[in-house]
Amino acid sequence: MRKYIFLLITLFVLTSCIFEYTENGDHEEDLEKIKQVFLNIFDEFTMFDVDGVMEYFSADFLNDGTDYFEERNIWYDRLGASVEVLSYASIIINNNHAYVSFTIDYNGIEYSVPLDGVFTDLVYFKKFDDEWKVYGNQQEFGNTYSIDITTNPSGASLYLNGVKLDHTTPYVMDNLSVGNYVVGIYLKGYNEIWKELYLSDDTTMYYYLELPSYPTPVFNIINPQNGDIIYGDDFFLSGYVNEFEGSYAILNMNGEEQTVEIDEFGNFHKYIDIYDETNTFYLRATNSSGNTGISEDITVFRGDDERQLRVSVYWDTDNTDVDLHVWGPDGNHCYYGDVYAIPNGALITIDDDGYGPEVFEQQPLTYGAYTIKTHLYDGHDYLNPTTAEVEISLGDDTYFYGPHEFTAEGDNDGAWWEVTIFNVE
Repeated sequence: MRKYIFLLITLFVLTSCIFEYTENGDHEEDLEKIKQVFLNIFDEFTMFDVDGVMEYFSADFLNDGTDYFEERNIWYDRLGASVEVLSYASIIINNNHAYVSFTIDYNGIEYSVPLDGVFTDLVYFKKFDDEWKVYGNQQEFGNTYSIDITTNPSGASLYLNGVKLDHTTPYVMDNLSVGNYVVGIYLKGYNEIWKELYLSDDTTMYYYLELPSYPTPVFNIINPQNGDIIYGDDFFLSGYVNEFEGSYAILNMNGEEQTVEIDEFGNFHKYIDIYDETNTFYLRATNSSGNTGISEDITVFRGDDERQLRVSVYWDTDNTDVDLHVWGPDGNHCYYGDVYAIPNGALITIDDDGYGPEVFEQQPLTYGAYTIKTHLYDGHDYLNPTTAEVEISLGDDTYFYGPHEFTAEGDNDGAWWEVTIFNVE
C-alpha cells in the first residue's frame, strides 16, 4: 500500500482579516481559549441565557462607565438579534491582558469591532489563573482619542489591528477608546510598517517611508499568468517565494486584501475568488530585516465558461491501489505525488485500499488535450484480477471508458491503462 496520504485543505480567510497578532511570542493556547470564550458567549446568547453569557464576564467588568450589572442589561436588550462572529482580525496578548478586534454580523450588517463602535464591550480580556474573561477597558467614562498619521510620500494604505481602512495618509483615526492598537502603513514599492502602541491620549505619527534594500522576498507566480481568461468564480494561485522565512503573504487584488499561507519551503497555493471582469493583483511579504518584496502585477479576465472538468476512476476489487494520472495541455503531470500540478486543478480524492474513486477536478478550464492514464500500483491477484472504469464529465456531458482489466502491478507490463486523450474546447 502507498505510504503517503495527502490531505486537501480548503482555507477561507475573509478579506478584512489580515493576521492574528500576539505581542510576546507564541500564545496559541491562549488564542484558542479567547476564541472559545467568544463561541461560548454566543452559544449562550442563542439559547436566550443571559446568565450563561455573564459567566464569561469578570465581576469587576467596567467598560466606558458600564459595570457588570449594566452590561447584563445590555445583553437582555440584544436578545432576539441575529449575531455571528465572522473572523478575528487581531488578538494582542500582553501578559495577563488581551485586546481583540474582530468582524461581526449583527442583524445582517457586517461591522469591524472596535472601529465601527458596536460590541466594544467584548474587546478587553483579562486572565484569571488559567481562565480568560471579558474585563472591559476599566474606564469610568467613555473618553476617545485619535491617531494622526502622516507619511512622506503620502498616499499610504492604513491598517488598524489587522483591518485595512478605506483611507490613505494623511489621515486621522478618531473616536478610539483607550487601549492597545497595532497600526499598519504600506505604500506599494516601500517597506511596510507595523507599530504597536497603547493609546491613552491623542497621538501623532509621522514616517519617512523607506525603499527596500537587499535582500527582499522574491516572488515567482506559476499560475495564473498575466492575461489569462478565468472561466468560473475563482482561480488557483500557486508559486513560491525566496528570501523569506515567514508564514504568509498579503494578496492585494483590485485594492482588497487577504492573506495567503506560505509553507516551510516557500510554496503557496490558494483558490482566489473573483467578482470583476478585470482583476489585477500582486503579492507582498516582509522579511525579518523589515524589507518588503512584491511580485509583478498580474491581470486576469473573467470569462463566461463555467464548466468543470471531472475525471474519476473506479475499480472492482478490495485491498488494491489504482492511481489516476492526468497530464494537462501544458504537460504538467497530476497524480498522488503532486496533487496540484495542473493549474486550477487538483487530485481531490485519493483511494489506496480498494474500489475508488480517485478524482481529478479542474475549474476554470484550460483548453487543449488532456492525457488520462490509470496505474495498478499494488494489489494485483491473478485469480481475482482488477477491472477499472473511467468516467469523464465536462459540464453537462459525461463520457465512459472501459472496463479495462489489469494483468500486473507496479513496474510490470500490464499495470498501466492508457485511457484516452481528451480534448477540452
